[in-house]
Amino acid sequence: MKKTKVSPILTGTAQAFLLIQDGKFGLVDSGNRNTEKRILKAITSRGLKIKELGFIFLTHTHFDHAGNAAILKKLSGAPIIVHQSEADYLRNGFHPIPNGTNPLYKFIVFLGRHLANKKFSAFDATEPDELFESRFNLQSFGFDAQIIHTPGHTSGSSILITDRKAFVGDTVFNVMGIKYPLFANDEVQLLKSWQQLLDLDVDFYYPAHGKRIKKTEFIKALKKHGIM
Repeated sequence: MKKTKVSPILTGTAQAFLLIQDGKFGLVDSGNRNTEKRILKAITSRGLKIKELGFIFLTHTHFDHAGNAAILKKLSGAPIIVHQSEADYLRNGFHPIPNGTNPLYKFIVFLGRHLANKKFSAFDATEPDELFESRFNLQSFGFDAQIIHTPGHTSGSSILITDRKAFVGDTVFNVMGIKYPLFANDEVQLLKSWQQLLDLDVDFYYPAHGKRIKKTEFIKALKKHGIM
C-alpha cells in the first residue's frame, strides 16, 4: 500500500483530514459549516491547489462532518463519496440528532430535539456523486485506499482505510480517553462495527473528535466495554 501523509484540520468541534499520496490528495469529511477557509489554507499551505482535490469522502452527514461539502465541491469540482443511506440527508442539508447512549446524553438529545432550532444542525445541501453499499475502492481515483461501511453511530457511518491507518469519523471518540460514542442510532450495530475495526490490519485509528489512537489502546478500550 502506498505511503499516505496525514494532515488533521480542526474545523470547530470536529476534524477533517487531508490525505496526500504520490502527489494526489483527498479529504475525509468537510468539517463544521463556515470553516472552509481553514481547509483551503491547509491545502494551499502544502503547495496544493483546490482544483486538484481528488475526492471528498464523508464518514456520515452530521453537520460537523458535511458542513462544507457543498462549497468545497463547488470550488474544487471533486466528487463527494458517501454511503447510500446518507444520500438524502446530504441532498436535504440536514441530518437529525442521533440517540444518546447514556442517560445524560439521552436527556441532552431530548432537549435538543424539542428546544433547539433545526438550523443548528443544518448545512448547505448538495448532491452526492458516488454512493456505495458495503465497500468502495478509491483506486479509480488513483488513490490506494478503500472505504468500508461501519454502521451504528448513523445508518451510513463509514470509514476510510489506507497505509495501515483507519479514519473512523464518529464510530470512535478520543476525548478525555477512548470512548464509546456518546450518540448512536443503533448500539447493537455499533458494537459489531467496533469488532470490525479491531479486525482491520491497521496501526492507528483517526477519530473526528480527539487524537489518533494506537491499536493497542483501542484493544484496551474494547476490553473495558466488554467487547473482548
